[in-house]
Amino acid sequence: MKRLIKIIIILLVLQGCDVQKNIKMIKPEINNTFEKFEISKLSNKREINKTKGEDIYITKTDYSYEIRDIEGKNLLYYSKGMEKGSAFSGYDYTLNPLVGVYKEFYPSNNIKTKGVYCWFGFKIGKWYNYSDGGNLISVENFDNGFFYDMDDIFSFCQKNGISLEKKDSGYRTTISKYKSPLDNKNYWFIQYPNYEKQVYKNIQIDGVSGNIVNIKEIPFPTDE
Repeated sequence: MKRLIKIIIILLVLQGCDVQKNIKMIKPEINNTFEKFEISKLSNKREINKTKGEDIYITKTDYSYEIRDIEGKNLLYYSKGMEKGSAFSGYDYTLNPLVGVYKEFYPSNNIKTKGVYCWFGFKIGKWYNYSDGGNLISVENFDNGFFYDMDDIFSFCQKNGISLEKKDSGYRTTISKYKSPLDNKNYWFIQYPNYEKQVYKNIQIDGVSGNIVNIKEIPFPTDE
């Protein structure tokens, strides 16, 4: 009996590791369709989030539009300056609190740029850029060359105890990806706080193989 229990525990642990390894982060879908920001057509009433069954709160002015959850966290936020010639821009995290859609508009309210963005600090997939007249002028794919992708990075963080908490201030995890001018290779860069050592731990990961290239520690800045 004890042996059977031990086998079951081992299987559960292995199953948990497999699930963790195959974590999939939900990504909003966008396309190259032309858009226009018309704040007058957006609702300003308290509504119910039908998907999650939670209360949401809407604040609307001539210069901003905000949707918050019951805890006061922003799900969607667009704003512009009060001076003449300002334009709306902002994020929509209603589908996923960590992966949202960024949109920027011209003063004419025609779409200027849109793409999927991770709150930790990196762009995902295709980003679309438009002329003020509404013509698509360029498309940039930020996933090109990254065979070790976003899902792999999030799995890496979870397996290594790296916090994926969404924090607006203080010590927090940041993730970026870039092409190095030194060797023309793609890399991920993860920075996260280690409170026991009072340092930021920095991990550089190969964007193709997923191998760790470099690890270093930097003391916490004294002004944070």
